[in-house]
Amino acid sequence: LWLLGMLAGCVQHFEAQPTPETLREPAVFGHIEVWQAEPSGRIFLPQVASFEFIRQEGGDRYRVDIGSDSSFFIVSVGPGRYKLTRLILREGEFRASADVPLAFEVPSYGLAYLGKWSIQVESPNFTRELVLRVKTEMVEAVVDLTLRYPMFDIEKVVTRVADPPVIR
Repeated sequence: LWLLGMLAGCVQHFEAQPTPETLREPAVFGHIEVWQAEPSGRIFLPQVASFEFIRQEGGDRYRVDIGSDSSFFIVSVGPGRYKLTRLILREGEFRASADVPLAFEVPSYGLAYLGKWSIQVESPNFTRELVLRVKTEMVEAVVDLTLRYPMFDIEKVVTRVADPPVIR
């Protein structure tokens, strides 16, 4: 029982779009999407199940549950430097993960826009290439944020687009 408690506490889980009452500053937000480069003939198209990141100072681990091929996300975390460690993709019941070294920083106050993360995957095969591109679509992102969470002051939004802009 003790071991089960430790394992459950290793990763803090977040929903991609939490209720407004659970959010606080500082926070990071952005958009994540996945698409397949070529048709595969499979019934299920790829979706992002979740992504995981780690705080570089202290090693705290976090998971954001997505469950879609395209989703806005916002997460309240403490200030500091973070690194995306894993993308978990799903096609029906099949799951696959990819290690993705994407870095970002959370300011001590306000909201940090991390960009639009566009993930292209090859058609299913024994091995698949994944390409992640980080784009800046600030106007669309702020509009989306304001519509979903009008309580945030958009004057406090800063761009902290995750780096590097392309990962293969």
